[in-house]
Amino acid sequence: MTQPLEWKDLRWPLRDPMAGTGYTQVLLRLGCGPNGPGTPRRPVSEVLDIEA
Repeated sequence: MTQPLEWKDLRWPLRDPMAGTGYTQVLLRLGCGPNGPGTPRRPVSEVLDIEA
């Protein structure tokens, strides 16, 4: 999530709202989003060969 930090017009709202100074270094996204559809998976036997 570094794209907002690369664009000057998006970087401004991330500054300290009281002082309006400083440089934003990192943008962290916390929490969980909505559940989406599952991704298709191949059977294990197609991907893994076990030899004894």
